[in-house]
Amino acid sequence: MAAQPDVVRDRQIQAQVQAAPQAQSGDGKSSSRTVTDTIIGEHEHTIVGYSLVKGIGDGEPIASERFSVGGHEWVLLFYPDGKKSSSTEGHLAPPGLPAPGVGNGGGNQQGGQGQVLHLPIPPGPIPGNANGGRAQAAQQQPPQQQQQQQQQQPQQQQQPVQNLVYPPQHVQQQMQPARREVTNDYSALFVALIGESDAPQGVVNTSDGRVVRAFHRFTLVDQTGQGRDLTKGRRRDQVNEQGAVKISCARQDPNARNCHGYRKFVKRSVLESPQNGYMANDTIVIRYTIELVVSSGGALSGHKAPGNLAKPSVIQVPASTLGHDMAQLLESGQAADVRFKVEEEELPAHKFILTARSPVFRALLNAPMREGQEGDVDIQDVRKPVFQALLYFTYTDQLPEELEGSNLDCAMAQHLLVAADRFQLPRLRRICERRLCETVEVDTVATTLTLAEQNHAEELKRVCLEFASRNLSTVMCSEGYHHMISSCPQLQAELLHTIAVANNDRSQHRSERERGRHGAHVHPRDHNPEDEARRVRPRRE
Repeated sequence: MAAQPDVVRDRQIQAQVQAAPQAQSGDGKSSSRTVTDTIIGEHEHTIVGYSLVKGIGDGEPIASERFSVGGHEWVLLFYPDGKKSSSTEGHLAPPGLPAPGVGNGGGNQQGGQGQVLHLPIPPGPIPGNANGGRAQAAQQQPPQQQQQQQQQQPQQQQQPVQNLVYPPQHVQQQMQPARREVTNDYSALFVALIGESDAPQGVVNTSDGRVVRAFHRFTLVDQTGQGRDLTKGRRRDQVNEQGAVKISCARQDPNARNCHGYRKFVKRSVLESPQNGYMANDTIVIRYTIELVVSSGGALSGHKAPGNLAKPSVIQVPASTLGHDMAQLLESGQAADVRFKVEEEELPAHKFILTARSPVFRALLNAPMREGQEGDVDIQDVRKPVFQALLYFTYTDQLPEELEGSNLDCAMAQHLLVAADRFQLPRLRRICERRLCETVEVDTVATTLTLAEQNHAEELKRVCLEFASRNLSTVMCSEGYHHMISSCPQLQAELLHTIAVANNDRSQHRSERERGRHGAHVHPRDHNPEDEARRVRPRRE
């Protein structure tokens, strides 16, 4: 008699535990440790040309590139027109596989009178069958008369059920599944597990097969920088959540749950509204974060064959200290060969580092002039704290701790933006752009808009124009507005253009809402030829 699957699995686990090495001391005591943690991965997918993919159809996804987290390959699937098909409820087929619940047959046979199907006889008369009326009349007779009539019927009239010929219309009614009437007002977003490497992490053998457990979060990015991102998903640090989500590794099984996501991720009207900031220049940005649950230690860790269990590594790799070491070198001034004079104070630096990081420093310090020959550079129009922060970033590729994140105020970000553009440090300029987008205010937006125009910060310029157009009356009373007019008078025309475009968009949305309220189509009044004839006067001779 063959062993049951659960019994076989229990024996395999017992054999692995017996073969696993134990940490045992001389006094007979032993100990072990299992550590469960998460591997965090993030993928950002940008969809350019949303208006062209809108209307692609229900259940049609826009896929991201493949990305790997924890030895598994994932892909994001965004459905602009939603995913409301009832045949794939709870499942999602990865690219290259048929959708779950969809068979290979079921095609209609054209040109014939019917289809021969192995189906039970449905209750009631069969449409198009001449015997249907007699069968219905027989059901209304007493049981004794029905038995007598059945005995009197010839044997050749009793046909088996499997050879019953149904009309095509009746077959379609029997084969069509019940469909739910669901409005298509939402866009859907899923993540699918589509592959794995030779050593995938976090795989667990359960009664449902090989699965991985993870926390998934989907974010629709607010591109205005105001922090109004739309996020759905589970977090590890939220104790009230139900825990990690299981996703099957059995990609060849169409009934396996190999995806996770939301059919009603965002309402399309919310996504397309310009006031929400989720769409900018016909572009949307989706950010996905995964925390893959991984366990290490224990006899079953790694799911390797008995006797080949790998011992956990005890070598701890320290974090990188390159940035800290470079900052120490700048602060000490050891072996410095360049001196910058800023606001009557000298700041030592190293020529080879500056020339490797900035093309402006390279041209300045290698020129056949006093700066290149003697190493003395006089810096004008830059404040000392600003230039010190710029040097720190040039050495370490990050700002000092006192200027990181929310510690970077608007004034300092404005000065650093100008200095970063002057010395061609594009990453520092983008950091300042992002911070200024987060801190845009009525009193400073005009000044920031002027700096964005003068220092090639296009995204910051767009954010400032939209903000100023919504608060124009207040912005015009600020001092920065008069400075903007005198420094960049062309911005007035661009500001008026932004206001006109915003008003036009609002008018279009208002018209669409009105059409949706009164019906998508306005039917003209029925044409009556007699009324037309009465309106035409006879021509006088």
